[in-house]
Amino acid sequence: MTVTADDLRTLLSSTEPGATLVLEEGKTKIYSRDQAADLSSWVVTTLDDLRRDLPDADNPTPHDLDERAAMLDSTIASQGG
Repeated sequence: MTVTADDLRTLLSSTEPGATLVLEEGKTKIYSRDQAADLSSWVVTTLDDLRRDLPDADNPTPHDLDERAAMLDSTIASQGG
């Protein structure tokens, strides 16, 4: 699995403006929106999108994070990422 619940926890706790989780050389990294825009890396999700997609982004359950990570990972795999 490329995207993990820990990646999503890290994104949720990020203070980067417009925090964005990207896949770069097979690893996930978090950049600001401006940094991510300058890269040719795969954008996995943004903090805003993740917060919108979780039932309770302020207090996400491990199940919700695992489920969302699996969905993001599946999307990457289906696109050849």
